[in-house]
Amino acid sequence: MNLLHFVTASLVFFFTQAVFRCPVLEKQTSCTCHEIVWWNNERMSIVNCSFANLKMMPNLSSLSKQNVTRLLLNGNDISSLSISDFDVWNIMELDLSRNTLQTESIGTLSHLAGELTKLNLARNRIAINEGLMFIKNLSILTELVLDSNMILNYQTDSQILPNDIFRDLWLQSLRKLSLRSCGITAIGPRAFIGLESIRELDLTYNYLEKVPTAILLLQNLQRLFLGGNDIITIEANSFITLMHLEEIILNYNELSSIDAGAFIGLEGSLKELELYSNYLSQIPTAALRPLRKLLFLKISKNNIRTIEHAFHGEYALNMLELDSNPLEFSEDTFQGLEHSLETLFLRDTGVSGIPVAALSPLKMLSYLDISHNHFSSKTFDTDLSVLSVQTLVMSNNSLQNISSSAFSRLQNPIGLDLDNNNLSDISFIVSAPLCSFRYVDVSGNPIECDCKIEGILHSGTIFGMGLTGSCWLNNTVYELGSTRLAAQLNTFCNRTERSVRCPGTFDTNSSLQSNTGLSLINVWVLFVCSLLQKCWK
Repeated sequence: MNLLHFVTASLVFFFTQAVFRCPVLEKQTSCTCHEIVWWNNERMSIVNCSFANLKMMPNLSSLSKQNVTRLLLNGNDISSLSISDFDVWNIMELDLSRNTLQTESIGTLSHLAGELTKLNLARNRIAINEGLMFIKNLSILTELVLDSNMILNYQTDSQILPNDIFRDLWLQSLRKLSLRSCGITAIGPRAFIGLESIRELDLTYNYLEKVPTAILLLQNLQRLFLGGNDIITIEANSFITLMHLEEIILNYNELSSIDAGAFIGLEGSLKELELYSNYLSQIPTAALRPLRKLLFLKISKNNIRTIEHAFHGEYALNMLELDSNPLEFSEDTFQGLEHSLETLFLRDTGVSGIPVAALSPLKMLSYLDISHNHFSSKTFDTDLSVLSVQTLVMSNNSLQNISSSAFSRLQNPIGLDLDNNNLSDISFIVSAPLCSFRYVDVSGNPIECDCKIEGILHSGTIFGMGLTGSCWLNNTVYELGSTRLAAQLNTFCNRTERSVRCPGTFDTNSSLQSNTGLSLINVWVLFVCSLLQKCWK
């Protein structure tokens, strides 16, 4: 079976929508019911009562004999819950977000313990510190979302997540806990006792001033989200017991320093560290040095100017984001990353051009984004022959012209993104050797549709995705490569089509079939995603 036949078959057999209706419930409310049957005959039954203007729980008795995978009640005005509200016992995923539930108005949900794996209570009026006994004994619950609820303290302004709040709830299967935007200013050192099994903790957008010591009890933690808080420094041993922690997000804090021993304990686990939008003036070299598993470092939008011997460590960094730092480059800037760094972002760093001397030692560099820099020279004539990049993004750099020699000595075919500059002439493309470009994107440039464009389209220098963007002819916009444009150009240009077969390309039939297959895959993926998204609404 070829790709086209496979995708066509997949569209039919991957899943179907089966008959699952709830006529009584649909008559009483704006709820809808449907079922998805996957290729392996697994069924997903969805009762969708989202944004149905409900003031109270709907009567679910008509579904008492049904298996309900997802019950969606988000976006209503439900203010209370009781055990009698759930005639359907076998609910796996329950979404009650965006209602008006309060702690004292929620009865126990323990009767759902046999099936419930996901519970979303975000954006209600639950006072978390007053107790969460209504979720006690949900023994197979894996995901709990309490975002945008509150900590009530009438005596002080401190909103402290109290000790032992989860201690006796028997949530031994919980893997993900989210407490985003709950106004938390501090966390008691024993607050997470009883949650030793969780793998992911989200404390984004609170008011924490330091990394809470309470997390040290969570020795199975793999992902930690602390973005959008008020953390000023990361002290030594902040994560010392978290030997499985792979990802830390510390974006949008007030960080100005990171202690040399901050990441002790994470030497063999931490893979991704995000420090975007803080107040760091230098790369935290000493803290990073022992992190031998570190692959991704995002340290954009700080105040880093010079980088000298900053990346000498035990790690082999694969991706580095340095956007929006006022950087100054030298030949030693990326020393230590010569044989590992593949992806580099230098957007909005104030550079006047591509810092070739700093980049040339990076033998593995394949993707470089240096957009939003407004190069000082309006003509780009940098010799790129010493760079190994296979994708170069230079959008929004105010370029007006590109020298015919700029891409004449490339090491590899390159994908080139030049959108939103001020280029009116792109004839540099035909000056490059055949098969030089995997694609060229010139969207958002003031290009005129003339015979130069016709020659470029058939020059053989671009393969793969081809030339993308648009041009102007008689006050009409045409997509480059479109049949409409070809018809117009054929009326006043001599056709210059050249038959070229670039390495790694296919014959016409194979290429057409491959492109058709990929298009169908894209349609199929979008269809599945849109359906699942609709199911959650």
